[in-house]
Amino acid sequence: MPLAGSQKLTEELGYGVARIECETPGGVQCGTGFFFAFLLENGKRSPCLVTSRHVVEGARSGRFFLTGKPGDTRAQEFRINDLQDRCHPHPDPSVDLVLLFVGINLQALRSEGHALHVTYLSRSAILPREQRTALAALEEVAVLGFPLGLADPQQTQPVVRLGVTATHAGLPYGGAPEFLIDAPCHAGLGGAPVFLRVPALPGEGGVPQRSPGVALVGVLVAQRHASLHGGEGGVEPIVGHLRGGQAVPAAPRAGSPAPLGVVLNTDKILDFEPLVRAMVHGYVSKY
Repeated sequence: MPLAGSQKLTEELGYGVARIECETPGGVQCGTGFFFAFLLENGKRSPCLVTSRHVVEGARSGRFFLTGKPGDTRAQEFRINDLQDRCHPHPDPSVDLVLLFVGINLQALRSEGHALHVTYLSRSAILPREQRTALAALEEVAVLGFPLGLADPQQTQPVVRLGVTATHAGLPYGGAPEFLIDAPCHAGLGGAPVFLRVPALPGEGGVPQRSPGVALVGVLVAQRHASLHGGEGGVEPIVGHLRGGQAVPAAPRAGSPAPLGVVLNTDKILDFEPLVRAMVHGYVSKY
């Protein structure tokens, strides 16, 4: 169900993300992915899942847990073997994103009698570039995903973390296609979609001219640490780790303030569109 309106997108937001657990030689890596429907030349859409490349790096297999309806205590899931080989990296190797075709997996679940409710983001959910450059330096954002240690073990719903832009969302931070946010960047949120919160626009007579909603502005992939008093700074990919089914806590960084989140802008998502079309036409193998 591709979404066109920001208010409807708010209502369906939770059904557009999946929790990812990857089996690697070093243990279980965790992150978040989101469903995105890429537009084809014939007007049809190709369902894919987008996440951070670091989440699936070295993955021999992966489990994908879908969001259920409120009250569901068991998530629908599907498994993909040889996961890293099935993922298509971004055309620019410096961009920490991969794409995975999941239509066949979702169809298999439906064929087994599972009633799925999956929301696909699309171009219409993205804040247009001209509107992004017109944003204020300080905007409220929401990160949607499955942070380790905070995601509800009894429910299948994702967690929403709120924050603000730390650098302008329409300007390339350090010359890269990214910006920074001041929001909790817990392990497990690598690959999570980041949304701009769009406030209601008042109209005449107290009737709102625009309903409140959200718009997709990027993908959370890393955290940036400041280097103070000789401490270690730099950028660290956000990848969660499990041991024995329990979250492995990250090593604390002494003498450093809380890190900022690194968000790739939505132009990098749309860079996949020519690749998706080539795959659908059979010029490049999906699998």
